[in-house]
Order: sequence, then C-alpha cells, then structure tokens
Amino acid sequence: MEKLILRSLLILGTFVFAACGKVTEEDVSGIDSFTTVSGAFSQSDSTKIEGSGTIRFIQALNISSSRSFTLKASLDSAISASSISVIMYSPNSALPEANGIRITLTRSGASVNGQIAFNGNSASIPSSALTYYYPASLDLVIDVHNVASKARVMIWRRNMVQYGAATADIDTDGNMSSLPSQNGTGNYVGLILQNATVLAAKVDNPKVLD
Repeated sequence: MEKLILRSLLILGTFVFAACGKVTEEDVSGIDSFTTVSGAFSQSDSTKIEGSGTIRFIQALNISSSRSFTLKASLDSAISASSISVIMYSPNSALPEANGIRITLTRSGASVNGQIAFNGNSASIPSSALTYYYPASLDLVIDVHNVASKARVMIWRRNMVQYGAATADIDTDGNMSSLPSQNGTGNYVGLILQNATVLAAKVDNPKVLD
C-alpha cells in the first residue's frame, strides 16, 4: 500500500512539474470588428478572412501605449507570393506599408521569412528566430510597445512559453537592435494579406508590462 501511495504521489508530482513549465491557454478564434480598406477576399467576416487585401480594425489605439496582437493565420500559396503584415500605430487609415510599426511574415517554401519595419525602415528577422514557424499554422502573440522614442516589438509562439522578454523568439531590443529610433505616430491598426487566411486576430493588453 505504501509503495502504491508513493508511486501515485510521484506521478502526480511529475504532472504538476510539467504543467508549471509553460503557459496553458485556451485556443483562440474570432476576429475583432474591422472594415475592408481594399482587396478581394473570398471570405471576410468575424470567423475568417481569406484572400488578398487590407483590413483596418475598428478599435483605435492610444498613440503612446503598449498593446498585444494575437494572430492565428496561414500562408496559403507555396507557388505565388504569400504574406501577412500586422500594422500598428499607423497615422494613415489606408494603412500604407511605409507608416507605423509593421511586422511581415512571408512564405518561403516550407519556411517563413520575416521583416519588421518602423515607418518603412525595415530589418530582416534572423532566420534562426523563425526555425519553428510554419507557414500553414502561424499562432503568435505580438507585443508592440510604443511608449518610448524607439518602439519595441516582441513576438512569441502562443501557448509555448511564459511570456517575457527573455523568452521572446523576436525582440527588437535584442536580436533586431539595428532598427531606427522611431515609433508609430498614429492610432490605426490592421492587416495586409496576400494569399493568406486569418482565423483569429485580436488586440489586447500587452504580455510584458512597461
């Protein structure tokens, strides 16, 4: 009996230890209220956006603030160009690529390439940071901190780690420090899709506090 109890406690302790090792979150779905700026989508509603074009979310951002963006998407075309850009803190309601903070992920065969741009000044995301990013199943959390003279972007794979600067796959204050000392100057947020599908897109409080 004592051996059985000890064995049960050992198994229970193993599960507890494993559970404490990472964040466990419910799956995300749904897309915040938006308006279509341009493009031709085969579907564009609160459950899915599919095709190519630009959408702008109804929610406006405070210019000097920090917000997170949860994105669940897929880059659909392995032949023609397929990409998705998250644009935050843009001063232009049309969301041109040269304004605001832009995070772009592009399909490259079975891999993903990326860029981050501050008002059109871009830098490539190191390929080593995107090793475990797959074009058919992007499930990310993006923090954009727009409270200092230089914006800061951190990106995690959702539900993989405790969210913090040390665990971010991408940190513009760390492995992308070459970006200029600029920040977004507007309150618009949206997406630019090219041959892509979005299943979840939500603006929320930042994962890392300022």
